[in-house]
Amino acid sequence: MSDAVGLTVPELPRNNRLRGRTAIVTGAGSHGELAGTGAAMAILFALEGAKVVIVDVDGDRANHTLRAVQALGGVAEVSITDITDIQGAQRVAELAMDKFGSVDVLINNAAIAPDESKRSDELWRRVIDINLRGAQLMCDAVIPHMTRGGRGSIVMIGSIAGLRGGAGVAYSAAKAGMIGMAKSLAFTHGRSGIRVNTVAPGHVAIPMGLGYSGGGWDNAVNARHTRAQAGLSGTEGTAWDVAYTALFFATDESKYVTASTVAVDAGTTEVMPIVMLPYLSSTPDSTAG
Repeated sequence: MSDAVGLTVPELPRNNRLRGRTAIVTGAGSHGELAGTGAAMAILFALEGAKVVIVDVDGDRANHTLRAVQALGGVAEVSITDITDIQGAQRVAELAMDKFGSVDVLINNAAIAPDESKRSDELWRRVIDINLRGAQLMCDAVIPHMTRGGRGSIVMIGSIAGLRGGAGVAYSAAKAGMIGMAKSLAFTHGRSGIRVNTVAPGHVAIPMGLGYSGGGWDNAVNARHTRAQAGLSGTEGTAWDVAYTALFFATDESKYVTASTVAVDAGTTEVMPIVMLPYLSSTPDSTAG
């Protein structure tokens, strides 16, 4: 393990699996020492040779990840962007083209998972807007560039809540929508060389899911133990487990794989009963998964 500017990063091999490619990762900001899925993917992809556009609505979080990438020798740019804004999504794609000359990989990771125990129309709209519509706008922004380039890989970061449901109705609906969107986009754009797949994480130790706020774990012992027991391995997953699955989809190693969904959950969705846990987040506005 290494401490890259305050962010704990495991020892990662550098095999240049994405050399010469540009990857956009939304919700890639970070804070504290624990990486979320977005930060982990940005770092891993950069170490595998990609030039990365780190997208987050929070500039401090985006730059925290940028410093980690640069400390490890990677190349990245930051885009402080609200992806629910059409022009904002377009600007992200334009930044990638202007700085790096292509858009080869899009990771739709930005998400919120607020407490839905007191549901409201405003909360529903906000969750759907960020988690689902933001992904759609980013796809709309990059697909023309991918089509002209003759190739592209789009990866939706969904959730097992989108496969089996969960405590958050809006969150589960949005994540299920991402899976459906991925299949439809794969069907529509496959002949243009664009593949679209979904990674559905289970109970992984990330800031958004476990309520890590830099000062310690909220309900750490109970939450982490319960989540670990939900999978067949009896251990909890990490952001890096998700990142490596997304990396496979991003590379040519998966060139014959599209419209697929892979659960990164230690078998939870296949053979284990549903374990319902409240969604804990350090702040309802956190968009780094």
